Amino acid sequence: MFFGGEPALKFDSVVFADSASMAALSCFSRLKSGRDAGQKALLVPLVDAAGAEAIAGRGLGTVRQFEDVEAESEGFNPAQPWRERLSMVIRRLGPRHVVAPLGLLGSPQEIDYFTALRAALSVDPGRDLLFFEERPHCLVPESVPLRLSTLGARLPPATTLRRSRHYAPFVLRLVTGLGVPPVFGGLRERWRLSRSLNTAFKEAADWDSQRALGPKLQPVAEPWREGDSSELFALAAEMGQASGLGSRKAFNQRLARHAKGAGSREPIERYWLSLPNAGGSEVLGESY
Repeated sequence: MFFGGEPALKFDSVVFADSASMAALSCFSRLKSGRDAGQKALLVPLVDAAGAEAIAGRGLGTVRQFEDVEAESEGFNPAQPWRERLSMVIRRLGPRHVVAPLGLLGSPQEIDYFTALRAALSVDPGRDLLFFEERPHCLVPESVPLRLSTLGARLPPATTLRRSRHYAPFVLRLVTGLGVPPVFGGLRERWRLSRSLNTAFKEAADWDSQRALGPKLQPVAEPWREGDSSELFALAAEMGQASGLGSRKAFNQRLARHAKGAGSREPIERYWLSLPNAGGSEVLGESY
């Protein structure tokens, strides 16, 4: 593998996202653990690479814009479907782990990472494909179950996942901004988002995670260590993203509530490992 005529670095993980800051803040504990274990990560933003110096300065990973990485591949064609473009970049970089956003409520997405990457890995198997919970969006209790139910995801029997609450209380909290991270825009944006989720709440009520026929996912928890919150806020401040996390007290309270909803006594950073459906071969992993 080569970048501009020079040997390419070998990356253990490649993280795709709209922005480098979203990738770093959402995967903070995993990137930090990888750094401490001597592993190398590449963050590939499709839109915004701002914050690259802060991320690299903490040893969390190298940041390179998607279009720059793609342009170094022989025969690249930006008119191709995203499945082909992502597959080409992944084959070029050769990571063991591919990580991308799950697609939680209100989180910006340039493309449908979930669909595109599952398709890309079906033609380039042999790698772990994990979807991260966007932070701080995942700290809204309804966000993860709503997304998984919309996907019709099938989960292992032992999975602990707090079900979505009733729609009306959720709307009240979201529109007033009480109890939710300050990342959902102004009053109009919050009201518009809440109305768009009415159908999703109804569908979530009928979702049976153990019998669903959609994509098979398995939760993978990364421990949230002592001091991680302080380091996260410091990194967010360097990247100009601290305001979206809210106050430290509220953040830690939401982090504890998120852990409780996952059946954990301690805060965690959670990922969803994509597993092959019957007859499929999207990625490696134990089926259930």
